[in-house]
Amino acid sequence: EFLDAYRKGSDATYSPAAHTVKTGCASVDDFEVPIEDRNRTSPFPYGGHRFEFRAVGSAQNVSMVNTVLATICAEQFKEFADQIEAGKKPQDVAAASLNEHWKV
Repeated sequence: EFLDAYRKGSDATYSPAAHTVKTGCASVDDFEVPIEDRNRTSPFPYGGHRFEFRAVGSAQNVSMVNTVLATICAEQFKEFADQIEAGKKPQDVAAASLNEHWKV
């Protein structure tokens, strides 16, 4: 919801909050869903303030994977920085990127 509003020009503050799921079933209590994605089967979950990477096995070394991910992030940050240094507003750069990749 927040990212969709942001890419459409809103400058609302992101403030995640836990919410309660009402099951509607007398034999199953309602339960609270935490803010963090603690899905241990997800290879790249978002954990509140950061993404985590869990795709390699316990006996594997993550250094190459982390190098590739860091390179991908650095390249994109450079593209963002180049646009901002050329005079675009940071929010416009971010919104354009979200719009370009929204359906991915």
